[in-house]
Amino acid sequence: MNTTTLREISLGVDRSGQRRPAAWRTVLGAGAGAATLDLIYACTLYYLVRGVGPQRVLHTIASGIYGQAAYTGGWTTAAVGFVAHYSILIVAASWYFLASRYLRALREHAVACGIAYGVAIYCTMNFVVVPLSNSPLAARAFDITFTWPRASDFGMHLIFGLIIALSTRRHWRQA
Repeated sequence: MNTTTLREISLGVDRSGQRRPAAWRTVLGAGAGAATLDLIYACTLYYLVRGVGPQRVLHTIASGIYGQAAYTGGWTTAAVGFVAHYSILIVAASWYFLASRYLRALREHAVACGIAYGVAIYCTMNFVVVPLSNSPLAARAFDITFTWPRASDFGMHLIFGLIIALSTRRHWRQA
């Protein structure tokens, strides 16, 4: 039976001494990559559509914790929104990665599974996390009226799922 120690996992070195990608680097890279793309997308979209700056976008994220008070918190609450945003997508990447250790299909069918995971992230955020948060947007969480921003947001979540799934598949192919 081949067992792997925690040290081998964290350092990315197997018993033969060969270097392989560390799981934490894959998870952190996939989550941070998806979070960065999402912030670029959100800041660009809301600036073009509503003339809203990046600080306001980050306040909206922080409003899940602070409610309406997030909008008067300046860069402090914007920083909380930034950290919360990255944390959420890094956790999403870690769940996918951990599941891929046991479900071979997540590695072998990364495109289909990534798209499905993007749908799962979208639904979880919009129909579970936001409604349970302090965000002023929680009241409109179940409004599924078609709008271009909402449709593009859904499409971006598909891309986030793909980033996570393809990064995970790459990790396992290099391992």
